[in-house]
Amino acid sequence: MRDANAPLTLLACVGNSDLTVDGAFLVTREHRGSAPSFRERTRELLASAADLSERLDAPLLRPLLTWARGRPGAQLLRVVLLATDQDPPHQQDTVFAAQLLAHWLTERFTSTGDRIEVIVRTLRANPADYDQMYRAIGQVLRQLAPATAGPVLVSLTAGTPAMTFALTVHALDRFGSECSFVYLPRNSERPQELRLRRLLQRAASLADARRELERGEFGRAALLLQQAGVPRSIWRLAEAADHRVAYHFEEAQSSARQALRDPRTRPLAQEFLRELDELTTAQRILQEKGGNEPVPRACEPLLAEMVANLRLVWQQEREADFLARLYRFHEMMLRWLVEEQLGAPVHTATGEATPAFRNWWRSRPELQRQAAARNLNPERITRPLLAFLLASIPAVRRDREILAQLNRLTQFRSQTFVGHGFLGVRRDDILALYRERAGPNADPMQDIEHLARRLQLGSQADWPERLRDALLQLLDQWETEQH
Repeated sequence: MRDANAPLTLLACVGNSDLTVDGAFLVTREHRGSAPSFRERTRELLASAADLSERLDAPLLRPLLTWARGRPGAQLLRVVLLATDQDPPHQQDTVFAAQLLAHWLTERFTSTGDRIEVIVRTLRANPADYDQMYRAIGQVLRQLAPATAGPVLVSLTAGTPAMTFALTVHALDRFGSECSFVYLPRNSERPQELRLRRLLQRAASLADARRELERGEFGRAALLLQQAGVPRSIWRLAEAADHRVAYHFEEAQSSARQALRDPRTRPLAQEFLRELDELTTAQRILQEKGGNEPVPRACEPLLAEMVANLRLVWQQEREADFLARLYRFHEMMLRWLVEEQLGAPVHTATGEATPAFRNWWRSRPELQRQAAARNLNPERITRPLLAFLLASIPAVRRDREILAQLNRLTQFRSQTFVGHGFLGVRRDDILALYRERAGPNADPMQDIEHLARRLQLGSQADWPERLRDALLQLLDQWETEQH
């Protein structure tokens, strides 16, 4: 938190036009002959600074300080002057001019009762070299008190282009929202406070938001979009997507409804809400009817949602999350196939066989004999039992093969920290285990995609990509409108 008694800091580069004597500038653009250079002239003047009070003026700094001390809360002014002192010395170095200004400013403003501190920081680098100035000014700003010490005004009036560039970049990075940029127009006594910080911060937030959207990191993107000041409807849709990925469908609906109010996002929000309605309806049917009767159609939108989730976390390289979601997808796919192919009600919240499944089972004595020979317990709806039930159906042979290969990864999941053990998870580990059974070039996510397409599990499995592309397009349109 900011200290209420913290000073207002003014950061300013010192140039050759920042000092006058008797109303005349000291700078000589093309120094020739025996006339003293700017560096030498200011060093000579510094030796007699006490006698020059009435003859000196700071035509750029004085208006800035007068304006700054009138800002609310500016009880103490701290002025940091950045001056060049190259090695070897250069005829236009401003180090002595800065020291002379520090003496004059302190004397002038304290005589009127102001509390002011003037600090000179030297830059031992070429002021025309962008790389050198970037390093030199960055080092100086790191030595200053942290941003929480108080507000910072950054003058972009004096100094070389390389100096003002470096000062802008480092001030924004170090002081963030605590800094403001000011500029004194030519022949003016009134500084202008620029919108530069807000514009740069917005641009940075939007660039970061785009990167997060590209990766499907909707929650992070929503926060960045909100910080960038984009329309509420846009970042609310990103927020809704983040809730949806976490299966918080009610929260996703609440956020998406906010986007219905904006004509730009209304069609996108309507489609998004339609898909959420389908998911919540499927959840309700499974809860009310699952286990009592086969409900394969209710499973399909939820399975499609799992494919979307698996693809997203696989692309994001969240391997442990991938295994955790794959575990649920694998089991639900087995149950869906059994219900869809055999009409057996195998959904159960506890794992125990339901009365409806027991009735179905008792009417099939041949299955009972085969299960007993394999020591399978029909009182528990387990993966081995589900795989056994599917074994006699030729139409799903390839599906069973893929599911058997994926089962190796569900077993690996049990050994990791998202299961029962503490093994770490790397993509190479997942691929190596999967390829032991599926072949040297097999990819689990590609096989999941193949399974979903062949079984026609619903078009909404690609909703993250569709929403990402639509949000990026909306951002482009909005930025175009802003300019």
